[in-house]
Amino acid sequence: MYEVLSLTLARHDVIAPMTLVEPAYFAEIIGRLRADGHDVRHFALLARRETVVDRLRERGFGHLLGAIAGKDAPLRRESWALAKLDHCLERLSAPGFGEHVWTDEPSVPQVADHIAARIGVALTPNTDTPLRGRLRRAWTGVKHIRIAG
Repeated sequence: MYEVLSLTLARHDVIAPMTLVEPAYFAEIIGRLRADGHDVRHFALLARRETVVDRLRERGFGHLLGAIAGKDAPLRRESWALAKLDHCLERLSAPGFGEHVWTDEPSVPQVADHIAARIGVALTPNTDTPLRGRLRRAWTGVKHIRIAG
């Protein structure tokens, strides 16, 4: 990962969404990039545990499952994410993991605007209607479904 980011940063400004919760990996990637002179700013997107669980319920076909099985249906499909959730929230809350941005209340565009303002980048206006935004996010989720054969 370090090599790819280093080569890319030599030519372009990059926003790289990734979750690094292990301090050793963070130092290996982010620390090395900074040591090599790259301007790396790290934002840890945080939310209360309940908010994250609610968001996991909404992934993919979560709304449909919730309508059929009820809001408290088990999150079997998200068992790995749930198993790692407390560990990730604890690690990302540490001071060394960059600027903390709480995402419980603000919308996705508001969080993006906040980060853009912090790094001095102008974003093009979001022209999505609420329905179009929801459909785009759902389509992205569908594209990530993998069927084992």
